[in-house]
Amino acid sequence: MSDAKQSEVVIECRDMGIWFTRGSRRTMLRQAMRRAFGRTVPEDSRFWALRHVDVDVRAGVRLGVCGSNGSGKTTLMRVLSGIYGHDEGIIDRREGTMSLLSLGAGISHHLSGRDNIYLLGSLNGLPRDQITELYAEIQDFCELDDDVLRTPVRYYSNGMRTRLGFAIVAFITPDVLFLDEIMAVGDTTFRSKSAAKLQELARRARCVVICSHDIGFLKRHCDEAVWLHEGVVRASGDAVPVLNEYADFAISARQVS
Repeated sequence: MSDAKQSEVVIECRDMGIWFTRGSRRTMLRQAMRRAFGRTVPEDSRFWALRHVDVDVRAGVRLGVCGSNGSGKTTLMRVLSGIYGHDEGIIDRREGTMSLLSLGAGISHHLSGRDNIYLLGSLNGLPRDQITELYAEIQDFCELDDDVLRTPVRYYSNGMRTRLGFAIVAFITPDVLFLDEIMAVGDTTFRSKSAAKLQELARRARCVVICSHDIGFLKRHCDEAVWLHEGVVRASGDAVPVLNEYADFAISARQVS
């Protein structure tokens, strides 16, 4: 671990906080307009999803993010990857290409599978000619035939949608890869194939941040871990001790309830 701790910091997060307005969905546009026009929201209308968070994402290090439902895991992934802005503290990103892989993220139900391939590829920085070159591989990976890919995604099953979304981003090579709860994809055969693809993605990316409820998976694949609880960092450091501490806490919480 000593080598990992001395490796270059790619994303530095210090005393970071982000809040939501109670009863309202946060969007980048709404956040930007609020800041541009200097609009304030009363303190009693704010819900702090994350507060006083310190995290370093390091080159060559796989960072795991764990915590119970509602602890702020997905929000942290979106802030670190630049999808959400933050309301206090500092985030210093020192790499250009970042990609968040989350089940169904960015899929338009009104478009066909084919159009979604081009849309999501473009949103992740791929030029159209490169998407065309990759199209056959993407189709083969998601196991959907031409007729299905010409059909609007709203008629797809959940499994078909998640396979499509996974296949699209699986062929992108970002500098920093964020994986948000993506292990339960499709049937057993496809899960095995997707796990192998994730290994390949992780090898190509400069560093990887993985959010999952699967503690065993995080132990096998992560060097460091962050445990979030009610929006704050409860523990961070070497993966196995942090994950064991969280697992013990989760077992105790279930016994109490």
